[in-house]
Amino acid sequence: MCTDTNLTAGRPEYGDVLAWVVDAIVGVVTARLGAAVAKERLLLDLRFTGRQDVEALPASERWVLRTVAAFLAEDYVEAERSLIAARHRFDMTLRAETLADALIWLDFMLDVDLPDPPDVTTVGR
Repeated sequence: MCTDTNLTAGRPEYGDVLAWVVDAIVGVVTARLGAAVAKERLLLDLRFTGRQDVEALPASERWVLRTVAAFLAEDYVEAERSLIAARHRFDMTLRAETLADALIWLDFMLDVDLPDPPDVTTVGR
């Protein structure tokens, strides 16, 4: 939720919007795949065509991937470091590209055709 302290000229600050989109991505992934249980972690395993790897991705795409992966792995120190870097060290172009890539990923995750996980609260009843 936005408060007056994190509004800029009546609009939410960039970092707050980006954090909200990242949180939404993590929420969708967790809702679709189920949360990790005790002593388990969710890990992202991306497959690339050709010889491309994560390092070959544009900086904005790498940022989204690594930040979401940090949250899924419950590495909150790394996730927060990443969000702080986006707020304070990205230039205007990288900010725009990063927010656009995060929104594209969120849109993709919402549209991906995966079966919904069973409702944990009703399993076994």
